[in-house]
Amino acid sequence: MWCREMGRPTPADYLNRALAIIEARALRSGEVDWKSVRAKTSELAADAKNSADTYHAINFALEQLKDQHSFLVGRNGQGTKTQTKADSNVDLPKRLHRPDIIRKDAQEFGFLLVEQSGASSQSTKAQSYARRLQERISNALISKPSGWIVDLRGNGGGNMWPMIVGVGPVLGSGTLGYFQYSNVAVPWFYSNGQSGVDNARGRCVNFKVSDSLPDCAQNVSVAILIDKRTASSGEAVAISFRGRSHSRFFGEHTCGLSTSNESFRLSDGATLYVTTSVEADRNHNIYDRGIAPDNPVKQGNIPLGDVNDPVIQRALEWLAKC
Repeated sequence: MWCREMGRPTPADYLNRALAIIEARALRSGEVDWKSVRAKTSELAADAKNSADTYHAINFALEQLKDQHSFLVGRNGQGTKTQTKADSNVDLPKRLHRPDIIRKDAQEFGFLLVEQSGASSQSTKAQSYARRLQERISNALISKPSGWIVDLRGNGGGNMWPMIVGVGPVLGSGTLGYFQYSNVAVPWFYSNGQSGVDNARGRCVNFKVSDSLPDCAQNVSVAILIDKRTASSGEAVAISFRGRSHSRFFGEHTCGLSTSNESFRLSDGATLYVTTSVEADRNHNIYDRGIAPDNPVKQGNIPLGDVNDPVIQRALEWLAKC
């Protein structure tokens, strides 16, 4: 994710520069009638006295992309974000706590809940988040689990890099997926407590923790739990498990925001988040409409993590036979 600074233009220039970024970088730019959009945005911002007065026009342009993922955050974090597909979904059932180990038929399986991480990669919160996940893996490893359940239900996204490092020992090192742009595929990776991308300039580490756990045995089966609120970076983590041997997905189809955003800082402090690529797994299979489970299971109104949680029960049935 890159961040671009811009000069301080007039409201009209501010709008035009924002539109230029969207047109040049957006994944679905080619599906937009930009002549018509520019005419409409000029009309919407005709009376703009400052940059903030153009936000509604910029939002209009973003909505024409129909990617349901691009959005604008105004200066000082003002909430000018347009509604995304994830925002419009109904609430999930409540979640109950589950221990790090689940037992079934005299077997023990590690249970890893991966909640969304909104913390910056440079923050202590991100470090704490990733270490907490690895600590849970470490706790479960004491019991020498026969397999793992990785629960991504309700993970609406945020910062994917601490999430990748947190689950990294279970995922295993290597290329996990690709950001597929119009003319290039950029791989993302995990390796020994580090996550990031390999691009034309070399390896770019976006997040790391010291003293990371070593990789777990990669011949151990992993059940990944997903649902309609697994979105954005949560979907990227799910895609990271696609193509991993001995892995299977349970639950419901994900939200469908399996695309990646670039951020562009505007002159007044606002930030454009523009969808610029679609995500693909390690075998280059593209997921432009989310991830379907291998074993569809409806949750109903049963709380997530409940002893009768149907998705966990189905995952345990599969793991017990592996």
